[in-house]
Amino acid sequence: MTQFTHHDTASTFDDALANSQKPTANGPSSIIALSNQKGGVGKTTLCVHLAAYLATQGKRVIVADADPQGNATAWLADDGLDESALWRLLIERARPETALHVAKWGVGLLPGNGESGDALITLTALRRPFDAIAQALQEVVERMRPDYLLLDMPPSKAAGFRELLFAADYLLVPTQVERLSLNGVQFMADTLHELREHLGQGPRLLGIVPNMVRPRTVDHGDHLVDLVQHFGAAVWPAVPLSIKVSEACTYGTTVWDREPKGEAARGMTDVCERFVENLAGSG
Repeated sequence: MTQFTHHDTASTFDDALANSQKPTANGPSSIIALSNQKGGVGKTTLCVHLAAYLATQGKRVIVADADPQGNATAWLADDGLDESALWRLLIERARPETALHVAKWGVGLLPGNGESGDALITLTALRRPFDAIAQALQEVVERMRPDYLLLDMPPSKAAGFRELLFAADYLLVPTQVERLSLNGVQFMADTLHELREHLGQGPRLLGIVPNMVRPRTVDHGDHLVDLVQHFGAAVWPAVPLSIKVSEACTYGTTVWDREPKGEAARGMTDVCERFVENLAGSG
């Protein structure tokens, strides 16, 4: 596994900002939403680690921070970036390249803050079409040509949640192996079904990532068995609970920096490899 460094300034999107129409040779982009009804399940942690891993593998990655808390933005941007790309794209109708920033590891960042929630509320008040967000993100991928756009979703009860989810091609669901978090997984599966039933289309479930797992405890072991029995192969490798993940968030790095040979680093690598493998075979 390639070692990550805090000061890695690979300019994956520098050329894209200069020439936003230049296509890549890797085929169409995929928009992947990361979400769970239950908060505190490691959604942003997974999003940032996926972005870092993919970028250092030479992939063009955009993280769209749609969560008003702006945690992905704070993690990926060193310079105190405080703006909302959703507001700029949806309300101001700005061009995607003017809202995109090059962040750590060369990741393209559409930043988020409290105005992201305001943008979603305003969109509803303006009675814009249900697919307005989908159209805006489609313009991003058409003009910027990433291999992957990772959508760090807001809370499930937020305005615009279903519209954001509808914009994605796939849904990745991180979860703790606790009862309430597992209920959130079922909620997300039900929401996908509702979108498809009522609108005729919607994202596909890409995978479920058990996170912050204590594999040697009876309750986590039992919940993992239940999760696999219910969702089968959709359940991906588990990421063990580790203080190194919290440290990575605090210092704006990755678990591979904090403890590259630790169990959490190995688990996160397994998840990232499964991500690439599943999308490569999803054609």
